[in-house]
Amino acid sequence: MEKYIYQVVLTADEEGGFDASVPDLPGCFSFGDTREDAIAMAADAAKTYVASLLLHGDPVPAPATYEVEGAAFMVYFEVDADYIVEGETVSAAEAARLLHVSPGRVTHMLDSGILKGYRRGRRTYVTVDSINERLVSNPGSGRPRAALA
Repeated sequence: MEKYIYQVVLTADEEGGFDASVPDLPGCFSFGDTREDAIAMAADAAKTYVASLLLHGDPVPAPATYEVEGAAFMVYFEVDADYIVEGETVSAAEAARLLHVSPGRVTHMLDSGILKGYRRGRRTYVTVDSINERLVSNPGSGRPRAALA
């Protein structure tokens, strides 16, 4: 996973809240009700933007700092192309039913890279393709057995 740091520029919105933009990433902007929300949303937008560039093989712009009116903050994140999840997804509970495992096991399979998915808040989503790949591989039930010598 690569590490990135970009400048986020905050400006007060006329209707309340804050607009946030990332000057080094054209078209990368967000909004938040508070400064903290705006910075967090901009960091997530920048992370997604960079992951998309990586996924499509496009160059990632080098970070720079600018003198701006208003407030500027630096955001740091780590990301790779796998951050972008493509295809149809289902909830972790549905994935557990399809795979005949517990929801906790689905979380473990996501963390270990066996399944692909993402978390949004407290909800977890799993790609249908990764579920189908797991079913086709026919891993069997129970814990993996140690290889016999």
